[in-house]
Amino acid sequence: MSTMQSVGKYQLLRELGKGATGKVYLAEDPFNKRKVAIKVAFPEALKHSEDGAFYKSMFLNEAALAGKLNHPHITQIYDAVVEDKYSYIVMEYVEGGTLEKFCKPESLLETRDVAEIAFKCVRALAFAQTLGLTHRDIKPGNILHSDGTEIKIADFGAAINKVSDRTVITNVGSPAYMAPELVTGQAQASHLTDIYALGVVMYYMLAGKLPFSGANTMSVIYQIVNTDPEPPSAHRTGISPELDAVVMKAIAKDPTKRFATWDEFGAALAEIWKKEHKAGEKRDQSDTERFSLMRTLPFFREFPENELWEVLKLTKWAKFKPDTALIKEGDQGDSFYVLAGGYVRVTRGKKTLSVLTAGDCFGEMSYLAKTGDPHRSATVTTTSDAIIMKIRAEDLRGASLSCRRLFDERFLNTLVERLEKANEQISVMS
Repeated sequence: MSTMQSVGKYQLLRELGKGATGKVYLAEDPFNKRKVAIKVAFPEALKHSEDGAFYKSMFLNEAALAGKLNHPHITQIYDAVVEDKYSYIVMEYVEGGTLEKFCKPESLLETRDVAEIAFKCVRALAFAQTLGLTHRDIKPGNILHSDGTEIKIADFGAAINKVSDRTVITNVGSPAYMAPELVTGQAQASHLTDIYALGVVMYYMLAGKLPFSGANTMSVIYQIVNTDPEPPSAHRTGISPELDAVVMKAIAKDPTKRFATWDEFGAALAEIWKKEHKAGEKRDQSDTERFSLMRTLPFFREFPENELWEVLKLTKWAKFKPDTALIKEGDQGDSFYVLAGGYVRVTRGKKTLSVLTAGDCFGEMSYLAKTGDPHRSATVTTTSDAIIMKIRAEDLRGASLSCRRLFDERFLNTLVERLEKANEQISVMS
């Protein structure tokens, strides 16, 4: 670590890596009391080298994104300083390495885990596109892995920002992941070339080898342009035809034959899980299925992408058979529920108050009450097979302000709707 002990207010702990233009350190942020990764650029690399302007442009690109890439599956950039003495970028530290460790034939993940990781990448890149960003360097080494299927896309230094006036850097990307139209110079980078690159990442993680490989870069480029790869299933058993088809569509040579949008790509991945269910396989729902289902529920219609992922982390999901009492009148409770599928009946005594369907909530007084665990005012019983989302009131109180405000708004709307229905019933009876 030479003689450097700190950079700005950050205390350096150890070196994480070194490249041609700088070093990355693990550091301590004393103000926020968290570990961070700091990318420190070599001054000579930005000033004096033959490629100095290129490296500086990439560094400034990434620095300009500080505080903007707020998504659970994108590495956050907390701070950036660009000065003559030294320049550095402070990023979220993700322990666990990159997806490169899952590309070796002896350490491949389950195919469904690859599909779920790809789905989270799709959602992250779709979010980036809403900010006008095309990543341009999607590869396993730029996708950080923390645990299970949890990932974060890193290194937006090469990104094109369509809403920025910054100069576009040309000739960026890793050849093995570059679409044919890029390597031939027939088109500029776009979300379609990022879709292609993510398809190559999926192929590598499924098959344990790249779709195109050769003794040198020119050999790889020739194959990318002129040859058709075998599907991943040619190199590994257990890959479904549906997953094969998703990968091969993503890496189609003709851009018009690929997924047209990130949403279309994500929907194809979600459909794979639906087909497993139709085949009768018994297992818990995946994050892919849950996130996709939440986006269709009226309760979450106004929730942005980030808050949906936050809600997913807060919730416990369960399936129930008909005639199951979910909450009982008079009991105390510290949780509320959102019905994700099926029907429930709300009763007080022997009287039916209402029938709820997918997207409705119940038990919300456990959150709205300011003190203690309130007694339930009604019994809620399933009338069909049902999927229930359970959220502890305490967990929601610890959620982000934006998330809590969205729930408050939904609960208020729900109370107003119920009062209007009650008034209508009273008017009919009188």
